[in-house]
Amino acid sequence: MMRALRSILFLALLLLCQTAWAAKGTILYIPLDNRPVCLDYTVQTMRAAGWDVRTPPAAYIADDKRCGDPEQLFAWLEQHAKSSAAVVASSDALLYGGLVASRTHEIPLEVLQQRAERLVNLKSTHGGQTVYVFTTIMRSPKASAAPVEPAYYKEWGPKLFRLGELEDKLELKQIKRREVRELADLRAEIPVEVLEDLRTRRSNNIRATELLLHGVESGDFDYLLIGRDDTAPFSQAHREARSMDILVNELPKERIRFFAGADQLGMLLLSRASSRLQYELPLVNVTYAPGKGGATVPTYEDDTLAASARQHIYAAGGFPARLRRHADLVLAVNTPADGVTLEASDAANTYATPRATERFVNSVERLLEHGHQVAVADVKYGNGSDNGLVKELFNRKIAYSLAAYDGWNTAGNSLGFALAQGLLYDMYDAEAHKQLLETRYLDDWAYQANVRMQTYRQLIWPSYWPNSGLDDEQRSAAEQFITQEIKTLTAPYMGAAAARYQFTLPWSRMFEVKVEAKNAE
Repeated sequence: MMRALRSILFLALLLLCQTAWAAKGTILYIPLDNRPVCLDYTVQTMRAAGWDVRTPPAAYIADDKRCGDPEQLFAWLEQHAKSSAAVVASSDALLYGGLVASRTHEIPLEVLQQRAERLVNLKSTHGGQTVYVFTTIMRSPKASAAPVEPAYYKEWGPKLFRLGELEDKLELKQIKRREVRELADLRAEIPVEVLEDLRTRRSNNIRATELLLHGVESGDFDYLLIGRDDTAPFSQAHREARSMDILVNELPKERIRFFAGADQLGMLLLSRASSRLQYELPLVNVTYAPGKGGATVPTYEDDTLAASARQHIYAAGGFPARLRRHADLVLAVNTPADGVTLEASDAANTYATPRATERFVNSVERLLEHGHQVAVADVKYGNGSDNGLVKELFNRKIAYSLAAYDGWNTAGNSLGFALAQGLLYDMYDAEAHKQLLETRYLDDWAYQANVRMQTYRQLIWPSYWPNSGLDDEQRSAAEQFITQEIKTLTAPYMGAAAARYQFTLPWSRMFEVKVEAKNAE
């Protein structure tokens, strides 16, 4: 009733400003790249909610072997823009060719500026439809290497991270005396050409992002999401974010948000497009597991979960609800009691049920019993689910009663996906909803938290195979192993569900798996 009343009021307000567009129209979507979380899972979610989501031809989108084609992406977008209700587009894809390309490209600044201006002008020159754009601040990885970073990261990656960490501390006047000496040593040790290349790349990224801010100021972008990809409380990315934050705070908050994460941004904006096109303003209440809860600062991020959750709700087209009885969705966030987010592969991630986990599941169960729609963001661990939590959800037979469940990669990734999928829950039919949940349990819990490490230990490492860059024969063997292990692991909890899916390694690496229903088109 509350949601319907708000929809009527919101509709009346918007009709004063613009002509209404019929619900369930066409949305054009340009993803970061073709990884499952950016493309397949996101599109699957929106189509399950009844939207006609159209994406560019696969040849234009970045994959594991090549970057995307910005010129072709722009041409496709401009050709189809007038026939769409909304556009949701990755500026990293349109400016650089994808997320990886944004870190490794050799594109002159002038070209980046031209592309940024072309994107800003899309709305005024190609139909005036709603335009949502998401972009990222370059990450500050503690360790990485080519091809996802410039080649010099193989040798200098950890020291480049430490350099940025210390320079951030110096600027904030929080550096220790011994760290001042360490900073001087690093500046002398790292080759000048490496430092110059890194600073030029980061500077060009910031300057291109600043041009996109003009799209918010002018109204050419209806919304701009800026994500901080893989950062830390002290890092070069955090340092740049503080400068960017000054500019963002001068712009209207109803059209821009800036927070940690990257891969969830497209899903959030598609959820926002759905709400706005149907003149809905959903209210979201947030609850946390016992312990540090919302005060947790997760690994790979530089802000508290409470701050992040609030920003995600606004970005997804919702509004925070202090009183649970008024909420259309409860976002239940599974956090570590001590506020320390270990990796899902850590030995601590057992199937035991600590008191805090038991209390959290009790809370979720009560919410469901009282008729609340509940989306669980499982961020207790990084890069995978909490085994104890998932076991309890299945043992209590509430795993499929959730509006959404997500527990993959970073906290922001899980938070954003759980929220966006949860907000769309009313639009799914029963079978589509079950498939979305099964996909997440099979990916986030079965593979990421368990089978991935088993595959490393029992196949990849004993065979002296690489973690990424698997050849066709290696990839096929790994996929067979993964499929069998997932079936074995999930059978006691999910029965024969895994047999209905196929499991592949689309980027020929172990970091992500693609879970796809065998009857999928």
